[in-house]
Amino acid sequence: MILIEHKIKLYIFARLKKKKMYYKIRNYIIWIIVGITLFILFIPYLILWIITYPFDKKHYAAKKYTQWWNTFYISILPSTYVDIENKEKLTREKACIVISNHQHLLDIVVLFHTFAYFIWVSKIENFKVPVLGWVMRMNGYISLKREDPRTFTKMFQDIKKALSENNPVMIFPEGTRSKSRNMGRFKEGAFKAAIENKVPIQPIVIDGSYIGLKTKKDDPETHIRVKILDPVPYEKFPTYEPAQLKEYFRDIIQKELNKMNENK
Repeated sequence: MILIEHKIKLYIFARLKKKKMYYKIRNYIIWIIVGITLFILFIPYLILWIITYPFDKKHYAAKKYTQWWNTFYISILPSTYVDIENKEKLTREKACIVISNHQHLLDIVVLFHTFAYFIWVSKIENFKVPVLGWVMRMNGYISLKREDPRTFTKMFQDIKKALSENNPVMIFPEGTRSKSRNMGRFKEGAFKAAIENKVPIQPIVIDGSYIGLKTKKDDPETHIRVKILDPVPYEKFPTYEPAQLKEYFRDIIQKELNKMNENK
């Protein structure tokens, strides 16, 4: 009897291990596809960027292509679904600071799926990644070296220039991924930029991306929900102190995140 029970346990363990290997191999294949297609899909992007450069200084066509490019990656992710609510509320081609909570790397791909034309503020390390960094520079995104305060002045100058050209600027105030529904502390940069340039702030709430890709059968499917909230005009800011304003907007996003989970 003991021997039979032992064999059953070994069988169950073998089956579980096999299923885990399936998801691990599947996820490796997905990353390989992403890596290969990055280089392949960069070629038409580069051609489009060069052809349109003389008469499309804002790189509208290239950015449009970038959005379809990212949407392709959403389409190949298994067991991953994206719902976007209030897309019509998005600030488009107007000066605005757009902020969002940040749960996972997928958030960036998902926000491209809104088809809004953001100028992104991102850490300098991302600009050094082959293909990804090239596209970020060519699209006019703004870099920041977080551990070097001297780069902040240049970042704020670049944000001011982007806003003066009626571009919405996208910033994750947490500065890094939370990897859960628990938001990290907000940094002041986004709010200081909004106050200095007297532009609205538009909050976006993302939930579910922290789950990432399934690594075993019992993992839940990745259902990413995005809710776009109304922009808050500069004149209606409750305070013009960045340290206080960041807490005000963090509270807005946290409350909406809680509601989204209550209404699941």
